[in-house]
Amino acid sequence: MLKRILVPIDGTEHSWRALEYACELVSYTRGSLVVMTVLSGRMKQHIVEFGSDCLYVQMGDEVLDAAHAILSGKNIDCTYLLENDNDIAESILRAVGEQECDGIVLGSRGMGVLEGLFRNSVSSVIVENADVPVTIVK
Repeated sequence: MLKRILVPIDGTEHSWRALEYACELVSYTRGSLVVMTVLSGRMKQHIVEFGSDCLYVQMGDEVLDAAHAILSGKNIDCTYLLENDNDIAESILRAVGEQECDGIVLGSRGMGVLEGLFRNSVSSVIVENADVPVTIVK
């Protein structure tokens, strides 16, 4: 049973669908989410917490704010992560262990299987290397 799910988001329609799907999953298990975005080649941005509300101090990237807005009325325990790493897949795989997640729900960019393999897509690298179940949402 999935109790803590990592949901990498990048602001695309596929990642928002993955977030909605993960919300449904944890609503059945009373689990929690770890919502993560990875900035490639940019400086890390700071996250400031005030009580139960989080303010995301960002310089141009509003992805976590948008996720927070989506989740605000759903009564789901959620942790937000902002990482800076040129290897997005490796950063996601590392977060699974650090955050003690037992599953990943990931949006697909919509590439076909062969194209994804040839391009070494993030989702194909994660499916190949993750130690936990991975759900790809189209």
